[in-house]
This record gives sequence, C-alpha cells and structure tokens, in this order.
Amino acid sequence: MHQEYEETYIFILVIAFGVLFILILFCYLIYNQFQKNRKLFIEKLNAEYIGRAEERKRISKDLHDEFGALLSTTKIYLSTLQKENFELDNLNKTMKSVSDGLDTLHKITNDLYPSALNKNNLKNGIKDLIFEYSERSGLKIFSNIDEIDIDQLTDKTKKVQLYWILKEIVINTIKHSNSNTLELLFLQTKDEIIIKTKDEGTGILINLESTKRNGITNITNRVEILNGIIEIISPKGKGLEYLIKIPISDGK
Repeated sequence: MHQEYEETYIFILVIAFGVLFILILFCYLIYNQFQKNRKLFIEKLNAEYIGRAEERKRISKDLHDEFGALLSTTKIYLSTLQKENFELDNLNKTMKSVSDGLDTLHKITNDLYPSALNKNNLKNGIKDLIFEYSERSGLKIFSNIDEIDIDQLTDKTKKVQLYWILKEIVINTIKHSNSNTLELLFLQTKDEIIIKTKDEGTGILINLESTKRNGITNITNRVEILNGIIEIISPKGKGLEYLIKIPISDGK
C-alpha cells in the first residue's frame, strides 16, 4: 500500500515537472517571439526615420542648390543694373524682396535638414536650433551644450536622431506648454549621455495612444531606436520634464 502511494506521488511529481517544463518553454517561446517582433519593429522604425531624414536632406539640398542659386544670381544681376534703367527705389525694393526670399529659403532648408548635420556637427546644430526658435517664438532657452563635447560621444546616425528629439521637444514646448522658458541640460557619465529638459508651463496628461500626442510618440520612438531610456514627468500645472538617457558610442 505504501509502495502504491509512493508510485502515485512520483507520478504526480513527474506530471508536475512536465507541466512546469512546458510552461517555462512556452514562456520562453513567447518572450523570444516578443524580442524578435520588437527587433523587427525597431528596425522598421529606424528605417522609416532614416528614410525621412534622407528625403529631407535631398529636398533641402535641391532647394539650396537650385532655387537658392537662381535667387542669388538674380540678386547679382539686379545689383549691376544702372540707375538710368530703373528707378532706384524700385530696384532697392526688388533686391530686398530677393534677399528676403534667400532668408526664407535658408529657414526652409534648415528646417528640413540643418546644414550643421551635413557637416556632422551636432553641437552647432543644437546651438542653431536654440537661436532660431528663440528668435522666432520669444521662448527663452537655456542650455549648457558648450560644456559637453557631444560630437565625440555619438556617431553620425545617432546625431540625426538626437537632433530631431530635441527639435520635437522645443516645438512641443512652443506650441503646447504656455511656458516662457525651457532648459536643455546635458550631462555625461561613463556610459551615457543624459539629457534633461524642463519648462514652466501647464503640463500635460501623458497619453501616448492619443493622436494629439504624436510629438511625444515621435520622441519616445526615436529614444527607443537609440536603445535609450526616457522618463516624462508632468505634475499638473507644474510644467513638463524629460529625462533621456542614451548609450555613448564612438563619434565617427
């Protein structure tokens, strides 16, 4: 009788271990499939953003090279005309119009793809971003970008993603925060670039599923592409903070 109980106990134990093994195997397969799907999603997302960047770069170059050259040539021709052929006032107005067109063209091409990134210079790209959007919107942007050699800490591909992350934050602040100031702070540890941003606006209800939060979704997607970590803090009525950590790579 005792032997029968022992055999039954062993049988139940074997069944239990078998079920446990199957459960562990199932969880492993689910996790493995999740990792594969996540990798495919990141690769697809990365390809999409890279594709957008390359298209922006191409359009920016075409505008600058073709339309910009045309305006510049027109301005030169106008400047060589004699006073006898045109009224001086009209000539000056025409040249001013062309100059304004060149300035507008520069803003458009720089919005599409900043010239600093063409030169693989993220620091200058960020400084230009801060200057241009401060001038346009009146938002006071404080940054310590000069205190960190960010171009030596990350490669060319990551520089483009980092630039668009920061630009998205600046644009979102201008559009939605009702804040007069924005801090962009950069820190460096042994393994990471840390970016802290903070405004003094109204804050938001964070809902990444909402279509109204496409800006935040773009930011989080780009951070994920960079294998980074992002934390968004928004106490009601006390502004919005981003804490972004990006692994350091060799600048190339």
